[in-house]
This record gives sequence, C-alpha cells and structure tokens, in this order.
Amino acid sequence: MWTELAHQVGMAPFMFRPLVLLLALGVVSGILGVIVNLRGLEFNAEASVHAIFPGVVAGAVFGGIDMIVPAASAVAVVVAIVLTLISRARIGEAGVAIVLTGFFSLGVIISLHKGDRSGQLEALMFGRLLELTDQRLTMALGVFAIALVLLLLTWSSQVFAAFDRDGAQAAGVNLWVVDLSINAAIAAVVVASAAAIGVLLVIGFMVVPGAAARLVVHRVRHMVPLAIGISVISGLIGLTLVPLGPVSPQAVVALSVVAMYFVFLLLRLLRDRRRTEVV
Repeated sequence: MWTELAHQVGMAPFMFRPLVLLLALGVVSGILGVIVNLRGLEFNAEASVHAIFPGVVAGAVFGGIDMIVPAASAVAVVVAIVLTLISRARIGEAGVAIVLTGFFSLGVIISLHKGDRSGQLEALMFGRLLELTDQRLTMALGVFAIALVLLLLTWSSQVFAAFDRDGAQAAGVNLWVVDLSINAAIAAVVVASAAAIGVLLVIGFMVVPGAAARLVVHRVRHMVPLAIGISVISGLIGLTLVPLGPVSPQAVVALSVVAMYFVFLLLRLLRDRRRTEVV
C-alpha cells in the first residue's frame, strides 16, 4: 500500500515511509507535548521510554522486528498502569525511577539472552528510520491513532488537571482516568516510534515541542498548533538533511527538534530584551 503510494507521488519508498511516520509523529507528539509540559510529566515520559524497552527487545529477539509493536504494546499497557498507580499513591519520582531502572535492566538482560547482541541493542535503542516497512508503518499509524483518541477524549480534563488538580477532583473529574490516559498516550507514542526512531530518541518529540511552544506563547489554544508545527517541521528538516552525508537518520531528526528549541529560546530572549528596552 505505502510502496504503491510512494511511486504515485514520485518518491522512493524508503524515504516516503519515514516521511509519513514523521508527519504522524509530529501531529500526535505536538499535542501530547503540550500536556506533558503543562503537567510536568517529563520524567514520566522518560520512564516510559525506558520501561517499554523490554517489550521492544522481546518482540525483536523472539518474533523478529515486525513483532516489536505488538510485544511493546503489551508491555506499554503494564507500564501505563504501573506509572498511574505510582502517581496515585504519591510515591513520587523515586517510584518512577524504580520502574525506569527495573524495566530497562530487564530489557538489557533479554537482549543479551542469546549471546552478544550489542549491535541489535543499539538498533533497538536508536531505531532504523530508513528501514521502515509497509507493515511496520501501518501498525505504527494504528498506535498513533490510539494515542490521539486518548488525548482528544480527555483533553479538557487534562488541561483542567494541569492547572488545578485539586479543583478538577472537586469538580468530579475522574483523575484515575485522566492519569491513565496520559500515561497510555505517552506509552503509545513510544511504541509507535520504537522501530523507526528508537526508544531513546523519541523522548525529544514528546518533551521539546511543548516546551518550545511555551517559551513564546502562554495560551493552550496557541501552544497546540505551534507545538505541532515545531514537531512536524523538525521531522521534515531532519529527513531533508539525511541524504547530505553518512549519518544516523533518526539522530539527525532528533537533533533537529532540539535545535528548534534553541531557535525559540532565542526568540524568547530577543522578545524579553525588546520589552526591557521599551520600559
């Protein structure tokens, strides 16, 4: 399907498939990144990235690379529930750190189960963007859709809880559902991006766009489109730079989103300086 569509638009399939994935990642991670930033869930996102790793490894080692998404999805469900229970129990960052360390260590053990798999371990951690197949792209888009639906269904409650968690609870908002939904959405983005971007580099897309948008705008309705734009443009810039040299495509894409943050940081500093001079 995607190969035929690539030929129809005049692009090589090995470039078209990453383009489609990065556009989907840009939209979903832009929306997700705003909530992650508003609710201060950056560490939860980091923990999810590492905690889902054993599912990624198990899928690749025991079922092949096409089984990464199904196996990682199963682990992602467990991770989302565990992180939600930790937040509800008010254990704090210590509990999140335990989940991160425990699950990630398990992933490394599984990876080395059948001998030295250091090369495969690197591929699982940092992805293979240009080796994306039609099947893996289709599965990734399905998981992205799940994340998007979770965000849209709970959006107003997510924003309410971000600004006034106690008020949201007093107003009857089910914070268990809200917390589980955001943790599940984070996990879904990690799963969908694992084979292409890698479980470690995807953290940039979940954290940076929302943080960059918040540097220059303060209203949520302005942050969302700006964060989506930052994420999408970063992916496009990174993919455009890939043919220029023998570099890691996924690393270039991840570095592009980080570079966008510093662009907006500079814009923020220039704006603040201009206001100071006017005063």
